[in-house]
Amino acid sequence: MIRASQTGHSRLRALDRATAGCTYADGRIRYVVLGEWAAQERAAEHERRQAEIADRGVAVEVEGVDSRAQPNIQFSEWADRWLDSLERKPSTVGSYRSTIAHAKRAFGRQQVRRLGPADIAGFNNALRERGCSPSTRAKHLRVLGACLQAAVSYRYSESNPVRELPPAHRPRPERKEAAYFENEELPRLFAHLEDARSRTLCLVALKTGMRQGELLGLRWSDVDLEQAVVRVRRSYTGGTLSTPKNRERRDVDLISDVVELLTGWRRVSGSGSLRESLVFPGDDGLAFLTPSVLLRRQLYPAMVRASIPRVGPTHEKRTFHSFRHTFAKRALERGAQITWLSRHLGHSSLKVTTDIYGHWERAERKLQASKMEGAFPV
Repeated sequence: MIRASQTGHSRLRALDRATAGCTYADGRIRYVVLGEWAAQERAAEHERRQAEIADRGVAVEVEGVDSRAQPNIQFSEWADRWLDSLERKPSTVGSYRSTIAHAKRAFGRQQVRRLGPADIAGFNNALRERGCSPSTRAKHLRVLGACLQAAVSYRYSESNPVRELPPAHRPRPERKEAAYFENEELPRLFAHLEDARSRTLCLVALKTGMRQGELLGLRWSDVDLEQAVVRVRRSYTGGTLSTPKNRERRDVDLISDVVELLTGWRRVSGSGSLRESLVFPGDDGLAFLTPSVLLRRQLYPAMVRASIPRVGPTHEKRTFHSFRHTFAKRALERGAQITWLSRHLGHSSLKVTTDIYGHWERAERKLQASKMEGAFPV
């Protein structure tokens, strides 16, 4: 077999003329016959062109493969850019900032495309050394994973190192049980809630399961007492008025107790004279009520006076959100279907409701099981 001699022609042209002769000025004809050597030459040429692509930082098609070199960008720059571009509620973006601050401290100047699972494991270990709980570390990894997945989409990295972290190296948070109020605690608590606005607000929260932000953002135009319904269309959270959590606009049906309660509150508060007035305004009657004012000046002192500990029967601290948990617990204990409860509370999915409250569904399960009485002929 004849091998190509070393000539001034490029090897690529020689390969393209694999079976043809090439005549030179001295009259000699040299041939190239494809074989093992030609295959090696093609591989070498492919590697050379790939290196040129990486140097130029451009995308071209090489033998049918789209090859892109990831631009160099430091994590700090990318993280700031990612946060600024998010189409999310300000409160949501704000909650992500603590994760990004921790991540910048860990590997802010490193190039995004060079981050690997070992870096993520180091980040997780650093959080653990700072005393972060497994649930907090898991939350930080979810946010960081979303940030780095976006980097993959924008071609700043080939892969997401958070997803590549082995399961055994991930934090495993224990599922916390919802902190609720015991039935016997409720009369004592409301007897010590002396402020009419706070007492009414907490009662509505207890008997509807609405979130604090939904109640603080509620206007009288959202309340239809004749139809016994509240239309949840906005939420005041983190100092910002926006859509409800999960963008779940919904209607909340009211029991007669709540209709009477809101009717009386509209009359005595005078806030119902204008349809766009807030149902539970701040001290000046116009601005939003600050959550910290409600908790520190009203709810927590009332719990102390009523001898109700902050830590409840589930060993978790009771907060305003505990009224929502108490509503869910009582609803399920009285046989409410968990699918109805999920829609009523405005959860993003039935799984969320089941994960939080499914263990309280015992009454409904027993009711359904009782329907099998007499179902079998033997």
